[in-house]
Amino acid sequence: MIAFETLLLGIVIGRGPVRLMVAPPVTSVEIRLDRATVVLLHRPPWATNCDFGPNLLPHQLTAVGFDAAGHEVGRVTQWVNLGRERGKVSALLERDPKTRRPAALSVAWNVTDAAEPQRVVATLDGAPLPVTNPHRIPLPELDLAQAHLVSVEVTFTGTLRGRADLALGGDVIESAESELTAVAVTLPARQEALDLRSLNGVFLLNSAPIQPVAVDEGRAEAVLVFDSGTRLVARQGFKELRGGTDAMDPAFDRVSVASSIPTQTIDQEGGFRDLFGVSTPMRLDRLGNQVVFMSGAAPTTSLGDEKVADAVAVAGAEAAASNHRRGVVLVLSEAGLKATVGNRVHDRSTLGIPAVKAYLAALNVPLFVWSLIGQVSGQLPSAWGPAANVSTPHRLRKARNNLERRLAAQRIVWFAGRHLPQSITLDETATRIRLAR
Repeated sequence: MIAFETLLLGIVIGRGPVRLMVAPPVTSVEIRLDRATVVLLHRPPWATNCDFGPNLLPHQLTAVGFDAAGHEVGRVTQWVNLGRERGKVSALLERDPKTRRPAALSVAWNVTDAAEPQRVVATLDGAPLPVTNPHRIPLPELDLAQAHLVSVEVTFTGTLRGRADLALGGDVIESAESELTAVAVTLPARQEALDLRSLNGVFLLNSAPIQPVAVDEGRAEAVLVFDSGTRLVARQGFKELRGGTDAMDPAFDRVSVASSIPTQTIDQEGGFRDLFGVSTPMRLDRLGNQVVFMSGAAPTTSLGDEKVADAVAVAGAEAAASNHRRGVVLVLSEAGLKATVGNRVHDRSTLGIPAVKAYLAALNVPLFVWSLIGQVSGQLPSAWGPAANVSTPHRLRKARNNLERRLAAQRIVWFAGRHLPQSITLDETATRIRLAR
């Protein structure tokens, strides 16, 4: 009855066209952005220009269809600036017909680029579940007095994957088994666990109290961005750098590399859109052991080819979309560090540095800045913030260890329903935990 013809991928700011496909019995369509009405359409063309604002932020774009009597007969939502769609995965909780207790997960997926998945990983409260039939995963006997989190991740290719998360038990309502929102928080020093019961009255949704349904540790995922003056060299070959199939194991933290040099494609409106490639994940614990950074301009790139700030924004969306503990690492060469003057990076980026940092804060994705400038101790100033010196293997390992410590201090708090990340805030007077920034 109603569907978006315009699919908003990548980074979206400012005004842009939004088109819909509409069929009977729909006679009018209301378009809403972040719960506010943008326009009410009563006839073709079912299209409008929508203002997503000058600042880079996640948005919820909803179209509601009404029939001639004014009754809602259809609704469709797409999430803007919240990570790319990497394949759809859905999970349905099966219950024992007699006891109504959870018995298994029925799993389905849909992706255009691969007929069958390479790997299906399921976890219960962060611990792996055995998967013999990827379409049906049995569940063990559960204490339903406690909240539990069940997650399924399907890997189609090295960079294409989808995920479904379900919460059950405790005070979780039935609707929480369909959609959840993940929020990353950081534990205070010397605290190693986060109890769900300690979070009563801690979180707010649009200034109203909201109670989480689960807490998860899981693995960590970091996304690295290198400027064109930085090259990544594997001592034992790029194939081994990728980490093999064990990089997909939920027991290992992972790291991917996002390109700062985009490729251009033509979008649905006939305009050009930048796409930033993201590498196959590798094991984070191999970073620094098998990898060295080398300063000097890469032979096939120049400062004019890259969009570092835009790439950092895309990396942040990629990290947040994983629903794991997360972070973005920006690695700057000497030329790249000197190019960050004031609040702009001197390349072709559309976005400014403050806008990108604010976007990562809204996604609850911390930013780590590393620099290849040698002969300097301590941290180096940059427009991105203080940069850790990684010019030697020792300093690189030190920076990597700090990254791992910071990621280890994170936890993922889950909420029933799908919400914009910036709409969930923390009452800092009621707790010592903080949103991951």
